[in-house]
Amino acid sequence: MTHKLIYFLSQSRSRSMIAEAWAKKLSLGDVTFISGSWLNAKKTPFADDALQEFSIDPPASLSFPPSNELLRDVDLIITIYDSTHELAPGFPDAMMEKVSYWDIEDPEQEKEPSSRWASYQKVCDHIALSVKNLEQHLIEA
Repeated sequence: MTHKLIYFLSQSRSRSMIAEAWAKKLSLGDVTFISGSWLNAKKTPFADDALQEFSIDPPASLSFPPSNELLRDVDLIITIYDSTHELAPGFPDAMMEKVSYWDIEDPEQEKEPSSRWASYQKVCDHIALSVKNLEQHLIEA
């Protein structure tokens, strides 16, 4: 198996960072996971807190903005977006075979802090299941 680079991408880094944290818990030796965002959004403690509930530390790595060079070099781009509130970014046709879209709600759309916190917990669970499914896909590839 050759080394693979998987890139999680979301509008704000919260969901992609959660996906990166879960993915790094997988037992896949020849895969590197990174995350980034296509907008610079404020950091929220809710994402870190939701991961801490599972005793998972948020990634210490920096956010990787989607440059042409990075997008060309990655093996899989997982674009996490909320189809109700966000437009998913487009990619050149030549890249589409390595792009996957996960439609996962944006917890920042919740107005009340208690609702936002509950939404982050739900999103963290949803992303964990999606990452587990990704693991099976990578093993079968």
